[in-house]
Amino acid sequence: MLVLAILLLSCSQLASQIFLPALPQIAHSLSLSQSQSQAMITGYFICLGIAQLVVGPLRDRFGDRPVFLIGQGIFIVGTACCALATTAEIFSLGRVLQGIGAAAPLLISRTLLAATLSGAHLKSAMATLALAASGVSVLAPWLGGTLSTLISWQSLAWILASYFFMVATLGWWILPANKQRVTSRSVHPYKMLRTYWQLLNDAQFIAIAAFKWLPTFIYLTTQLYFPFLLQQHFALTEQQFGTMMMLPMSGLLIGAFISKCLHRYLNEVVLFALFWPLLLLSALCYLLLPFGLLSTLLGYGFAMVVFGGYFAAYMQLIGLHYLAQAGSVNALVGACELLVFTLLAVGCNAYIIHSIHDLAWITLTVASLLVLAWVKLLPRQLVLYRRLKDISGRILRSTV
Repeated sequence: MLVLAILLLSCSQLASQIFLPALPQIAHSLSLSQSQSQAMITGYFICLGIAQLVVGPLRDRFGDRPVFLIGQGIFIVGTACCALATTAEIFSLGRVLQGIGAAAPLLISRTLLAATLSGAHLKSAMATLALAASGVSVLAPWLGGTLSTLISWQSLAWILASYFFMVATLGWWILPANKQRVTSRSVHPYKMLRTYWQLLNDAQFIAIAAFKWLPTFIYLTTQLYFPFLLQQHFALTEQQFGTMMMLPMSGLLIGAFISKCLHRYLNEVVLFALFWPLLLLSALCYLLLPFGLLSTLLGYGFAMVVFGGYFAAYMQLIGLHYLAQAGSVNALVGACELLVFTLLAVGCNAYIIHSIHDLAWITLTVASLLVLAWVKLLPRQLVLYRRLKDISGRILRSTV
């Protein structure tokens, strides 16, 4: 099941990232402007975020296998549309179908392990999944760039479609063919919205999700800001920039690897606390070190270590506290991540960030919010819990 979960997660990652280096090719072939070609990428994320809100409850109601096969089928059709596209409209349709279809393998990759494993085996498997996801995030843009220099973007799309078909075949073979409904949860739109509203009013859910949302927000904000900052100030070419960005992105692998090693001995709340100081180091690199290529990449690298380290712990807590509705919970986390926090990242770059120091203060703000989330997750038996809760409550009341 672990291998299948890794393959499922890689599908959405490859579809979102492998086309990035080929954007100039696609724009030239389909006569797109730069903004139109970028919209093809962001449109995928929007469709993926919305689709998760529907796929999550469907998974909780009908199980993994039927939802995966239908979603993966839509995914493959969308990828084939991209490969056959001769106009911008057909390519756009393909990206929309990809975003809708990718929700199924993405969500099931996050719920499959919790549904089939427990205890130490689950912790180890979650950490390995996070490690694999970090590796794909680092290598996918490089792989896309390498293939784009050897073959056309249409051929690249056909390779993706073939890979997705292979994963669909494995999923059909491995996933249990449960014909019975997994739960009695309704998939009526009103019931689904009510479930999501209840989760958004659940303080524990918000606290757990914060350790996925806020590191993602830092990642997206920095990813949008750095191309302009580094290429303008250090005269980097696109190829040089891509190579340089692999250095801080390797922090994802480092964080996931450290988390995997420590998961045997420490619980998730302790892991959150151990990685948290790296956010302070990230901000201090931007604030105190002389502005340069090394200091900016180092600061971003520290943040990526936190991102990689938190991923497995977040998935473990979701499986521990929300196993019966894991699909809906992961759907809501993913939808907010792609829709709300992407818009926040865009807004920060448009209106707030004017220098590297502004990015530092945003990082410090995120670190402060994570402290409040961490306090909420502390065991209630601890005396420290009560004291920190009182302090955090005063801070929250003073900001209202």
